[in-house]
Amino acid sequence: MPEHTRASYWQAALEGADYIEPDLALTKDGYLVVNHNEWLSDNTNVATIPELAHLKANKTWVDEAGDAVTRINDWFIADMTLKQLKLVRVNQAPLAWRPQHFNGMFGVLSFEEYLQIIRNVTVELGRPFGVIPELKSPKLYNQGRPYPRYFEDRAILTMSHYGWTNITKQVDTRHHEDLQFAPLRPLPKGARLGPAAWQCFDLDTADYLSRHTSTPVVALSEKLPWFFTPTGLDLVAQYASIVSPWKDFFVTGAQAYFTSMNITWDPKQIARLGGFIAPDRLAAEIHRRGMAISPYTFYDSHQDMAYLCQKGVKPASKSGFCPKSKTE
Repeated sequence: MPEHTRASYWQAALEGADYIEPDLALTKDGYLVVNHNEWLSDNTNVATIPELAHLKANKTWVDEAGDAVTRINDWFIADMTLKQLKLVRVNQAPLAWRPQHFNGMFGVLSFEEYLQIIRNVTVELGRPFGVIPELKSPKLYNQGRPYPRYFEDRAILTMSHYGWTNITKQVDTRHHEDLQFAPLRPLPKGARLGPAAWQCFDLDTADYLSRHTSTPVVALSEKLPWFFTPTGLDLVAQYASIVSPWKDFFVTGAQAYFTSMNITWDPKQIARLGGFIAPDRLAAEIHRRGMAISPYTFYDSHQDMAYLCQKGVKPASKSGFCPKSKTE
């Protein structure tokens, strides 16, 4: 099924997923919606819609590492109203092994629609499902908003209304009076909501979500060298309950990974922070600080697992173990 659609969420539930993840974006008129990328051309029919042709643009924003990200000649969620976005239909990612016959059958969902779906599958299938929204590119979606945490507070207030978080520190509600949530029916007797967690690569946002809600935070990372040092993990443990690095940090190691990605670091700073943690010690160091681990991304059997060691980079672990891709 095309990702982040009503059908894909139902499919995940029917296949027994414990958590069902939406990636969150924010429209021009302030609606939280679900899509993996900040742009739309990769997985929708946006290029075929005449009414949206004038919105094709170039855009630059700052990522979690402070690097500029530029995308040219595309359509961006941040530039569209919800009404405009609802003209768009979702397509499957253009990969040869993914079926394309469901293309165009489903529209882009709002975050509220996603949460309503998870409540529905909880009731219909008789078991709770976890929600684990990832806030994508907060610096982009907070540009031009009334205050710097508009995107985060919008997500917090929505999750609170649907019962998946408690607000533990006051958020600014003055600029969210336009939020008109759908009324909720009580869950049937015996039904209960599943767990919840926040995800974000932007660690300032992760810290903010941790301080303002009761929901545990997943700290995602793949571009921050200091993160993979003892002192770095000490800092992350102050707000994160779960650490989610790219899987290669547990196999090939931080130094080899950053080198392969052309990400530079200050050797003196890394030394002051305790040095890069070896890949076969990383899990133990994360657990020692009371955090759980959720590495990403483990592809299906049609795809190569994309470990660096499969491309000839020697693992930094003592064992030298290199996982192998398995095909059906």
